Amino acid sequence: MMNILVEALQQLGLTSYEAKVLIALTRYGSGTVADIHALSGIPRSAVYGVLTKLKEKGIIEIQNTKPMRYKAIVPEQVIDRLKANYENAVETSLEQLERIYHAPDLSIDKDGVWTISGVKNVTDKIVQMLESAKEEIILASTYPSLDKATQTYPIMEVITEKLQKKVDEGLKVRITLSEHHIGKKTIHGAEVRVYSSEDSAHPLKGGIILIDDQELLIVTIKDESAPPNLIATWYNGKEQVSVFRHFIEVEWKASRPIEC
Repeated sequence: MMNILVEALQQLGLTSYEAKVLIALTRYGSGTVADIHALSGIPRSAVYGVLTKLKEKGIIEIQNTKPMRYKAIVPEQVIDRLKANYENAVETSLEQLERIYHAPDLSIDKDGVWTISGVKNVTDKIVQMLESAKEEIILASTYPSLDKATQTYPIMEVITEKLQKKVDEGLKVRITLSEHHIGKKTIHGAEVRVYSSEDSAHPLKGGIILIDDQELLIVTIKDESAPPNLIATWYNGKEQVSVFRHFIEVEWKASRPIEC
């Protein structure tokens, strides 16, 4: 039972030693450093440091006697303080991680290439890329086999929602659709064209998303699988992206514009 309580307090942000000292003070009311060492079982050399940390967390009180005595506040207040500290730590961590994630001009993995498998993983990557876009998004969804995946999984609904949001924010969005997608939900304000497989002897065999000339995702379908599975390759870096952009522009010029 004691081990379970120690583990639970650790999940709220205490160390093992801090949890044991808190439990000892809660059980016995108050104590000196010598008492705490004996009651908690932690090394005497660690007691002062632990008491300092618990005082900083606001869950023990100090009585200025000789020798000094330490007392835990009531359990309900202890949990309230720990919850508040935990929530502050969560908010701070999220804020800092978001700042790092969206920091510009990072030198790490400038020319990365990754393979992603599975509908959820591919969809999550697409959403992440769309949310990070700052200037331009190009989406080429011209391969008929993509219909097999979109009929099974509502990935295009998620993508459409994110694209519309980016258009509303003022980003330039260009979309190339296959003839199979005509009449389906479109993005108001985006520049949309329709590509016919008869327009070229070398149509692109998949779906492509390009973001700000910085990153690109090529999505393909395993036709033989049931339900169909998505496979994607992600490229990061202007040099690699520029190679694929050439083919995207060729398809764009071979497509006919439609009104959204």
